[in-house]
Amino acid sequence: MLKATKYSTRLKNNYRILAESFLEQDNVEKALKFYEKSRAYMGESQDIDLLLDIGFIYYENDNLEASKSTFLDAIAIDSNEPRGYFGLGIVYEELEEHEEAEESYLKALELDEEYQQAYFFIAGLYQKMGDFEKSEKNYLKSLELNSEDYWAITNLGSLYEEFNLNKKAEKYFTQAYELNENNPTSAFNLGVVNGKMGKIEEAKKYYKASIELDQYNPYAYLNLSLLYKIKGDHKTSLHWLSEGLKFKPDSGFLHYHRCCINLLLGNKEDAVKDARKACLFDDYFIDYIKEDPDLESIKESVLD
Repeated sequence: MLKATKYSTRLKNNYRILAESFLEQDNVEKALKFYEKSRAYMGESQDIDLLLDIGFIYYENDNLEASKSTFLDAIAIDSNEPRGYFGLGIVYEELEEHEEAEESYLKALELDEEYQQAYFFIAGLYQKMGDFEKSEKNYLKSLELNSEDYWAITNLGSLYEEFNLNKKAEKYFTQAYELNENNPTSAFNLGVVNGKMGKIEEAKKYYKASIELDQYNPYAYLNLSLLYKIKGDHKTSLHWLSEGLKFKPDSGFLHYHRCCINLLLGNKEDAVKDARKACLFDDYFIDYIKEDPDLESIKESVLD
């Protein structure tokens, strides 16, 4: 190992400054090059902060093996550094190695009981694994440590909505909306939960607000169109599907649903066109159309 000297320390710091400069310019490739040069001059001092920075940058750029290796190096230097275990946890989670991810997050929390990010991430992991109680517990702990964490509030609301605890979901989605009403996710989620609770006009309002903020989310158009469809307003339902297709013309499910609405309106030729496009963009719809009794009248025209 290189012995640390004033010269090597100066080189390490200079390379790190260059790396940070390239990172600010979003030139990740050059940033990593100079971070690694800086790492080569760590000497015996073993700068764990530098290693952690490198590990997180590799992670952000999907180089998971390099990220994992770097976090393991950091842990080898200091086995009591919670950030190393947290970093290892996010890598394992990305690799879908959930048991290893859980073990790493728990180790980070054992070393730092106020590690807010670790509570947030392990809550998300438990949500993926379908463990409601552990997920809820850790989201709430995360919010104890940072009551204005937008994504912790939003994800807790999503957890409640997923398990049909819609009043609780509405409470947290409303908090998220009040915290950041300019994020289209805030309005979209309130559209979802209000729709589930039968508050149709409120749901419409929030879906429209979401679309104003993000014109490229096809689910907002779809869900809004379905609200009009269930009330028998097929023309307005068609309008919102068509609006969505202006921005997402390759959305198979928007074409499929517009096909269904066109049939209800008697626009058989347009329905066939949409059904064909749905199959073109997603061949999943070929089998779906074969089995859908509502499309019996156009099945042969679509699949010939």
